[in-house]
Amino acid sequence: MTSRRTLATDGIDLRATMRTIGTYSRDPTTRWAPNGFAKAVLTPDGPGTMQLTWDRSGQVSAEAWGSGAAWLIERAPHWVGLRDDLTGFDPSLHAVIAEWWRRHPGLRLAAVGVIWQELLLVLLGQRVTTEEALKSWVRIVYEWGEPAPGPCELRLPPAPDIVAEKSYVDLHRFNVERRRADAILLAARRANRLEEAARMATPDALVRLTALPGLGAWTATSVVTASHGDPDTVVLGDYGLPTMVNYAFTGDARRVPAEEGGDELMCRHLAPWAGHRQRIIRLMFTVGVTVPRRAPRSFNPDIRRM
Repeated sequence: MTSRRTLATDGIDLRATMRTIGTYSRDPTTRWAPNGFAKAVLTPDGPGTMQLTWDRSGQVSAEAWGSGAAWLIERAPHWVGLRDDLTGFDPSLHAVIAEWWRRHPGLRLAAVGVIWQELLLVLLGQRVTTEEALKSWVRIVYEWGEPAPGPCELRLPPAPDIVAEKSYVDLHRFNVERRRADAILLAARRANRLEEAARMATPDALVRLTALPGLGAWTATSVVTASHGDPDTVVLGDYGLPTMVNYAFTGDARRVPAEEGGDELMCRHLAPWAGHRQRIIRLMFTVGVTVPRRAPRSFNPDIRRM
């Protein structure tokens, strides 16, 4: 099955907007092109791939394949930020934010609309570096996923029923230790209930996700930023986010651990934009706020050798 539609995005910065749903260049479930983006998705209607291509005017052509094609085409406006509501957002409350917004007025928030595949990627990122999580994700997708529909040569993430049949030993091969493995296996076995959160309001979705053992605030808020595109959701418990936000507002590069008051400090900085706090964070990532390094880069041991 193939479905198509055309969208007018009216000056939206499509690359910056969809970065939350296509974060990694080496992710085999997504693909970026100079004027396009494609993603393979396990939709409620079945597997599908959607490819978005755009021209200089911002007109977007959406094409989707597979049994989930119609669902994806219906979802396309959410992917490109057309359903993001800027009402109440006032960048003029801070001179630096106002300047950043002047430079990036086309930034919007994308919402992919599914939970499981975003949750699996986030769970792999618990307590390890981004690089290690990505390595595990790529191997899992190639070994347990399937080729995605359509001509984009992408792969689908593994379906939850496939993962649910696995054991810790299977995940250990992908450099996943017992704690993360247990959370992944439990999430796979409860995937139907967790997927319902995609259709809930953000507060209810967070409650549903955190009700499962192994899914804390960091996991739930990270998933919801991709699934819902909620403009106010702040990722809590993150290793580096409080430090980045504090540095952006104060210039202080000292690390501020989330568990030692960092989350509270971050939320105080963002409080003037209540209702749009995630928008401020995405703006920081878009302009490239980077905290000067004060220590060697962290790394995780290869647990397959342990």
